[in-house]
Amino acid sequence: MEDLNSDFEGVSLGERLRGLREQAGMSMEGVAREMKTSSRHVRALEQGDWHAFSAKVYAQGAVRQMTKALQIAEPDALVILCAREWDIAYGIRGDTNHRTPRAVARPRRFMVTPRRMGAGAAVGMAVLLIVFLGARLLAFTAAPGLTIQRPADQGLFDAPIVRVTGKTEKESSLTVNGRELTLDEQGNFDEEIELQSGANELHFISRNRFGKTQTAVRNIFVE
Repeated sequence: MEDLNSDFEGVSLGERLRGLREQAGMSMEGVAREMKTSSRHVRALEQGDWHAFSAKVYAQGAVRQMTKALQIAEPDALVILCAREWDIAYGIRGDTNHRTPRAVARPRRFMVTPRRMGAGAAVGMAVLLIVFLGARLLAFTAAPGLTIQRPADQGLFDAPIVRVTGKTEKESSLTVNGRELTLDEQGNFDEEIELQSGANELHFISRNRFGKTQTAVRNIFVE
């Protein structure tokens, strides 16, 4: 078969190779089998995707193999054209008269290397450490939690002795109307306090070691 003809003048290498393959009546898969490679490389050559090859010499070798599979008698012109398009794609030469839009438009693929993986792991660990320390600092400096289980707000009692129960942070101090309540090892409290008849307003104040406070109010009535 003819190696090149005038119908391919002024077109890119990929278009020439595709035209020659179609003239030979071969599919990409068939050419790939003759080349003993993947059809992905055949497709990359026809699309001008030079990023599919790790070096120019491999791209030129693939062109030479494809021309052999297509039984092109004189492949040197196509190999030279491959080198020219590769250089344009990577900005090695300034030959702007021969356009290869597909190759120029494609950015370099991000390559994962052991060095980049190590740097990424180090950055990830640093971010996790910062998040952890920030969360710990926030926990230390935040107001203590305070839960009042009894008495319920707006409760009505028929005796002046009222039981107060609940929980706060174990290292905090807790008072109700200025009276300090005793906390167990988990921060629970359970005590009885004496109130006057009528309306009573109970002010619970929990203060942690950083001086942060949390308050709760219960309004109850003693008959």
